[in-house]
Amino acid sequence: ETGGGDPDNSSVVITQTGGMCRATNYAGMLRKGLAEAGFGQVPVLAMSAQGLEEAPGFKITPALVHRGLQALVIGDLLQNVLLRVRPYERVKGSAQALYEKWDALVQEFFAYGGYSPTLERRIGYSWICDHIVADFDALALTDEPRRPRVGLVGEILVKFQPDANNHAVEVIENEGCEAVLPGLLDFFLMSMQTSGWRLDKLGIGTTGGVRGQKAMIWLIEQYVKPANRALARAKGKFTVPADIHTMARRAESVISLGTTAGEGWLLVAEMIELIETGTPNIVCAQPFACLPNHVVGKGVFRELRRLYPTANVVSIDYDPGASEVNQLNRIKLMVATAHKNADKHPDMAEFEAEFSEALR
Repeated sequence: ETGGGDPDNSSVVITQTGGMCRATNYAGMLRKGLAEAGFGQVPVLAMSAQGLEEAPGFKITPALVHRGLQALVIGDLLQNVLLRVRPYERVKGSAQALYEKWDALVQEFFAYGGYSPTLERRIGYSWICDHIVADFDALALTDEPRRPRVGLVGEILVKFQPDANNHAVEVIENEGCEAVLPGLLDFFLMSMQTSGWRLDKLGIGTTGGVRGQKAMIWLIEQYVKPANRALARAKGKFTVPADIHTMARRAESVISLGTTAGEGWLLVAEMIELIETGTPNIVCAQPFACLPNHVVGKGVFRELRRLYPTANVVSIDYDPGASEVNQLNRIKLMVATAHKNADKHPDMAEFEAEFSEALR
């Protein structure tokens, strides 16, 4: 997809996690495909976490990183508040309409350097975070009790791309549950958080490099603070995400921080956080082609069920050979168990926290 209709003034951008990920090979394949299709002049700009691919004329600048971090935080924030209120909206479609309103305003914020033509004024990053949460907090909701919460974790693409997971969030909501989707930002923080472990256990890196990674985590946390403050003001209505240090501590109780393939220890940490914050029902979405994700995901199910008896975890395979009907049936079976467990333990977060503390 070169876009713009002008192959002489187009480019293709692909993101990569590098190393063990098959996406590392995609840049070369794209160049080959473009050349064979007669578009050899179109550059492929590969943005890799490991700097594996470089392209002349493309440079990651401080300004680009600044806007990128703001976009990541705002995207996670919008996802958080939308999924929390949409199942309970009093007027059908009102939550989605509110999301689209803020999506447009945020696009204006980035496109016009902080100016919003719609509002005819300048808007700031913290202002956006505050008003997003305030608007969703004020949305008219029904008086029905809290529905069973179902978390969605797994391989990074299948987890977030509706077309890749056959619209799993929509399926969960249509089955009378509330979907919970951990954010994207922690995926980038995971490797930074484990830099100290790699130096201590494997001798990889330097002391200065570890300090630099910790400094980067601190910097990114400053971008997250306005969003978390806004969420906290809602007085428990929305979940304030745990920081990456807390996530790492949770994961260490089950898996080594040296596990970084297949979404690594972060996948485990997300499942533990979901369970301990009242979402014991989890869909782990996994594509056939990502073997490490299968190993890490399915490999911890038994231990999670031992630590948390009400953990209702199911692995769903998403690949060309998997039947969509089978995927839907497995989710429906898990949801039926979620409704059953919710009747037994209405406050799942409190129950799991008490049990986990007693077990420790």
